[in-house]
Formats: sequence, C-alpha cells, structure tokens
Amino acid sequence: MKQSETVLEIDRLSLRLRTQRGTFTAVNQVSFQIGAGETVALVGESGCGKSVTSLSIMGLISQKTGELDGSIRFKEKVLNRLSEREMRAIRGRDISMIFQEPMTSLNPVHTIGKQVGEVFRLHTPLGKQERRAKAIEMLRKVGIPRPESIVNEFPHQLSGGMKQRVMIAMAMACEPDLLIADEPTTALDVTIQAQILDLMNELKQTAKTAILLITHDLGVVAEMADRVMVMYYGEIVEEADVRTIFSAPKHPYTVGLLQSIPSLETEGGRLTPIDGNVPILGEIQEGCPFYSRCVHATERCRKEKPPVVHTGSHSVRCWLYPGREVAI
Repeated sequence: MKQSETVLEIDRLSLRLRTQRGTFTAVNQVSFQIGAGETVALVGESGCGKSVTSLSIMGLISQKTGELDGSIRFKEKVLNRLSEREMRAIRGRDISMIFQEPMTSLNPVHTIGKQVGEVFRLHTPLGKQERRAKAIEMLRKVGIPRPESIVNEFPHQLSGGMKQRVMIAMAMACEPDLLIADEPTTALDVTIQAQILDLMNELKQTAKTAILLITHDLGVVAEMADRVMVMYYGEIVEEADVRTIFSAPKHPYTVGLLQSIPSLETEGGRLTPIDGNVPILGEIQEGCPFYSRCVHATERCRKEKPPVVHTGSHSVRCWLYPGREVAI
C-alpha cells in the first residue's frame, strides 16, 4: 500500500438525526480524505458532531435513527451503499474503531480472552488455541500485566483504564487499513497513554494504517497528527497540517481552543475560555453557527453562512477571509 493511496474519502456527508424534538442536522456537508499511513485529527468540543461522524463511517447509524446523504468511500467500496452483512465483514478487519466508553463497550458475560479472540475467529482461519495465544499477545502489546491470567477474567474485574486497553487490543488485532480512535486515551494515566500512542504510531509505520483520531486533547494532536480538522456544529470550520494549526490558526474557534490550553512557557495568569456553549441541534437556522460566541462577529455573520476559503493546503470557513488574520 503506497503512502499516497487514499484509504478513506468522505464527500459531502450529511447526517440528519431523528429526536423527540424532531429531525435535525448533526453533520453538514463534511468532506475530507485520509491517505495510507496518515493520521488526521478531528477536534472540537462535545456536541460538535465528531463521534456521530465516526459512527456514520462504521455504518452504525441505523435508518431508524438517522438519514445519511453523501458518499463514504473506503478504498474501492462505497460504505453507505453496502449491506449490513458486507459491513460486518469489513468491521474489525479492514476498519476498526476504539470506542469512547470502555465501561459499556465490553460484553459483561464473556471473558476478555473470548472477546479479543472473537476478532480472530471472525476474520482469520486461526484455531481456538491459536486465537487464545494471539489474544494474550495483543494484551501484552497494549501494556496489560499478567495477560495469561487476564484472558480468563471478566470486564467487571478490570479497571476503566484496563478495559480501554482491551478495546485498543481488539481494534488493532487484525492490523486494519483504517483505525478510528474516539478519545483512545480516556481513563489512562500518562505513562500508559504514551505507551498506547507509541503502539498506534508503530501500527501506522509498519502496516501503513490510516488513523482518524477524535480527541479533545490537543497535546495528543500535536504528537500524533499529520493534519487537523476542527469541527463546530457539524461542520469542518478549519483544516490544515498540524504545524500550521498550532502556529497560524485562522478560525476564531480554533484560536479559542488553543488559547484555553495551559502553557509551560507562561507562569501564572488565567486561561481564556470560549464564552457560551455549542448550540443544541436545530438552534441555528442561518448564518455562522459560531456567531454568538465569536468576538469578531458582525451582522453579516448572523445572517449569512460563510463559505470555505482555501489558501494552499489551509482551508477555513469564516467571513474574516480573505482579509485580516486573527491574532493569537
């Protein structure tokens, strides 16, 4: 697989979710690509649409729950046109996902060894003893102590951090072409977090695995990502390579996220929070969704949705551009 090969191509993806209050757009005309061996980070506050984007890619949004438009192409296959049976053959083998909630993602009535081994049972010709040996090997790789004993234990016997490592072991078991990691280091201490990030990097280097990294932790983004997409209210409002995002952010929301990070270079002082909250689904009907929280907002921002402006490989959705830069 060549480095330049496109593994995932999202084209104008929109998702309308059905709720008790009605049907509302959760993801709006999102387009991006991820190449082989590339890590792309999707960042933003809770409620911005990051996780439902990943669930859409995995085909885990049922027709009763939401309406999907646009195209999700994984290599030569359009995923949102496949049957559930065809998707089951892809999940866990070609595309894997580390879910955000390890406490509820594991089956409480099956042992850890059976759940990790299930990946090999579904997607490889390995026998029972070979699957057990591979499960132990994967648990050891993600830093779980005494894996020979852990394979016989149940999820309730493990801590939250241990459960998260089991989920990561399951996701990486078949060396997938695409790994979707939704807050992969949640509930892990700093030492294990570094170990998991190193393991993901190793998978990226050896198997050329493409990674879609969904996270709130901009420190993890700085260490792992090649490109960064900033999402707000279901839209990509800025996209650039990781160095550009941190050194020359353009969108006021990106600037606000970076200003809210503690820095070792400055002693004392207060962080600068972003006032307000992400709007609830259906609250914004026109204009820029960030209008009510933006210090640069004008009447035009309230009434008209800004276009996407491209400057080389940097894109931003804001009425400030082309024009003046946003100071940080």
